[in-house]
Amino acid sequence: MRHLQLLFAVSSRAVVTKIRLMSHKSDISSGTNILAKSWSTISTEYEKVLVPRFAPWTHNTLDALRVAVNKDMKCVPDDIITPSRALVLCCGPGQELLPIARILGPTSTVLGIDLAPGMVDSARERIETECKDDDNIIYKECITAEVGDAMDPPPGPHHVIFSAFGLQQLPSPIQAIESWFNVMEPGGICVFIYWPPSPPKIPGEEDSPFHFWRELIKKKLGKQDKEDPWDENIDAAVAAAGGEIIEDKFISHDICWKDARDLFDGMSRVGPWHAMRLRRGDDFVDELGKELQSLYPAGTCLCHKFTARMVVARRRENQSKGSKI
Repeated sequence: MRHLQLLFAVSSRAVVTKIRLMSHKSDISSGTNILAKSWSTISTEYEKVLVPRFAPWTHNTLDALRVAVNKDMKCVPDDIITPSRALVLCCGPGQELLPIARILGPTSTVLGIDLAPGMVDSARERIETECKDDDNIIYKECITAEVGDAMDPPPGPHHVIFSAFGLQQLPSPIQAIESWFNVMEPGGICVFIYWPPSPPKIPGEEDSPFHFWRELIKKKLGKQDKEDPWDENIDAAVAAAGGEIIEDKFISHDICWKDARDLFDGMSRVGPWHAMRLRRGDDFVDELGKELQSLYPAGTCLCHKFTARMVVARRRENQSKGSKI
């Protein structure tokens, strides 16, 4: 009887564990579907409203990639012409695809992937338009955009992996970073920038509406929105995946809006806060929006500082191609 009781207890724990794992996977799948739907819905307006506002950080990250490719990339020999393969994760409407192709040259291949079909459509349209220019036509055949998941990147090996403001949206950012290095060419370069879950205390940023927005959500949801400081593990994740960090720094710029309402509409209707409308409904988001707007004078131009973290890393050359770390 004791043996049967023990067997039953072990079996019960196994069933509970399996149910929890299935529930976790279901939550991730549901969240992923919401993100795909959200970004597809807002893709066109996002490109108009937020891509220009985020452009200073994007330019900084592209500049860092240019320096790293010229100085630190070891997987393409200097004495031969070898096409470079670049993978752009969470490519959005494709604003980084042509600049990366120009950094690597017309013999390269640049593949952008995004979870949202609407974003991929926008990226393809952008490629078509930009490459009609006489200076860019030579890059048209080397740039493509496809629907794909940054958590499960297409097999490489890739010489360059690039991601701007996609990492913080993924269900498991640290796991994502490890998967990126698994498909990198030894000696290849990985450059990514993201909005940290707990931004550093930068002078002038304590009054950022993005900070107040996070605090309003925490107040409304309580423990349900407990912050996960996952980016504290980035250094260890890169090292464990066979990489070494070349540069790691915070980059701050100002973002300006007509007023607080313009900010709220931009972020919640055509930006990253839009997904919360799908998760919790318009009433929930708009109520928080009223609280946020009450913190600032109506009709007054609103400029605020915001900080992102940029990491440039290289995969160590002693790692075998396609190896699982």
